[in-house]
Order: sequence, then structure tokens, then C-alpha cells
Amino acid sequence: MISAPPMNSRQRALDAVQPRGRIGVEIGPLNRPLIRRADGEILYADHRSTADLRTKYATHPDVTGPDAAPLMEVDLVLDGRTLAEALGPRAPVDYIVASHVMEHVADPIGWLGDMAASLREDGVLFLAVPDKRFTFDFRRVPSTTGDLVAHHLARAATTSPAQIFEHTARTANVDLVAIWAGAGREPPPLFDSQLVSALRNARLVAETGTYLDAHCTVYTPVSFLTVFRELIALDLMPFEIAAITPTERDQLQFYVTLRKHAAASPAERAAATPRLDPRRHHDLPEPPPPPPLNWRARIALAWLVLRTGRSTQETSLHG
Repeated sequence: MISAPPMNSRQRALDAVQPRGRIGVEIGPLNRPLIRRADGEILYADHRSTADLRTKYATHPDVTGPDAAPLMEVDLVLDGRTLAEALGPRAPVDYIVASHVMEHVADPIGWLGDMAASLREDGVLFLAVPDKRFTFDFRRVPSTTGDLVAHHLARAATTSPAQIFEHTARTANVDLVAIWAGAGREPPPLFDSQLVSALRNARLVAETGTYLDAHCTVYTPVSFLTVFRELIALDLMPFEIAAITPTERDQLQFYVTLRKHAAASPAERAAATPRLDPRRHHDLPEPPPPPPLNWRARIALAWLVLRTGRSTQETSLHG
């Protein structure tokens, strides 16, 4: 029986939020929204207006080039406002979608609090999150609960010196297909003098408060569950993890559905957290097994075993 192909990001989002007859928000859709206006009532939010985004991405052909899909018209310009403030009387909404957004947020706990304030009880937040094992974050250490708590207690409103240093210093030139195939485990730096640039950027942020975009936090599917189970148990967010789809073969992201469940106790919500096998969803993947030998190769291998006296396993290993 032929198995169905895996769902893409848009199909995952549609399955998670069920937009028909509901109202939702997608954050940062640019020109590739996961939820389209034809799917249901959707509001697009970004930190800049549509005109400002056209200027910002003027040199990005995938966003504003002649062959690119048009930018979505931004309904909610955040720019210093929380989502709840931008929504005003339209809140609460039924769902929120954020693809490759949360890793750019300096204070994910505070950001998730804003998302929760914008959602009705039982509303869902659908996240697409890059898996650090398969992106330019390959060399970085997964973020810890302490990392997120520290930036939350510091009321971090912009990328911290530590976050920008790690982002700049560890960025690697990763070959996604090679890593899944069991190779490419020592990716080269993305550019020269990364440590020097990292220190320079960290000093700039520390001394002037300049905003520099970065992946502020990084995760594997297992590390994400570990961190967020603890944050939920600490009652730092009124969510439970309703579902997680770990990174599929030859892909670089995983998907998480958070459900607002403020009525339940933190212990109950934390206990509902799914569990994954670290060997598959935290460690680097094992290379795929070799294809089975055809009959000619089997005969040749058997003859070699008879002639050399080696076992089949030894012959396979040593040739």
C-alpha cells in the first residue's frame, strides 16, 4: 500500500486551527500565508505596514521580486503594541498562527503571554519552529528553561547581547540533505571572523540598545517539550501542549499546537505534555540503512564469504 505524502506547513496549519467559521490572526505572513483569506476570517499582523515591508524587502526577490507572490495586506501593525492592544475590541480570537516567528523573540514567555491574552479559552496557537539540528543553528546549544526565564525576568524587549553573540558566533553553513543522510556533521562557518563579529555585535547591542535580528532561542523537538513542560508547570503561561509533530525526514522544522487552558492547574497542563524519543527527535539522525542487495550481489557476497572465511557481517563491513 502506498503511504500518503507528508502534509506541508499550510496543510498542518489548516488541520490545527480549522479556520472555517472562526476568526484568527497570522503573524508575519509576508507573501506566503499559511491561512488564506478564502479559508476563513483572518487578520494579518506584522511589526511594519505593508508599504514599509515593501521597502524593507526591496532587495529580496522571493518577497518583492517580479515573480514573487504579492505581499499580504497587513491588518494589524504591531510596532510597539502587543497583539491584544492591536486587536482591541476584536479580541479574543479563536486561533493564532506563527511560522518561524517565536525564535526571533527575545522574551518568548512574555510573547506567549500576549498571545494568550489575545485568545479565547480553548483557543489554539499553531507554531512552526525550526529544528536547530537542520538549520544554520546547528552548532548552537539548545535553549534552556533558565535562558527563557532570565530574559523574561529582565523584561527583554529586544535581542540581548548574549543572544546576538551566540547567533552570530555559531552560525553554520548547513547541508540539510547531507545531515539527514548521516554526513555534513562538521559544517563550516557561514562567514569569516565570526567570533570577532559576534563580540562587535554584542557590544553594539549592550552599549546602544540597537536592535539586531537573531534567532534568540533554538530548539529540537525534545528540548522544546522539556523547556515548555517546565514553564507550564511554573504557571508562566496558560497553555498546554496539545500536539507536536516532530521534524520529518529531509525537513527542517517541527510543528506545535498550544491550547489555552487557563482553567486547568499548572500541574495538570504540564502533565498533558507529549513525550518523544530523544534518540529520534533530539540526537542527530542515524543514516538510512543501505538498500537491499539484488540477487547478483547476494551471490557475489556469498562466494566471497566462502572464499575468505569471513562472516557476512565482516564482509559487509570490510568489503
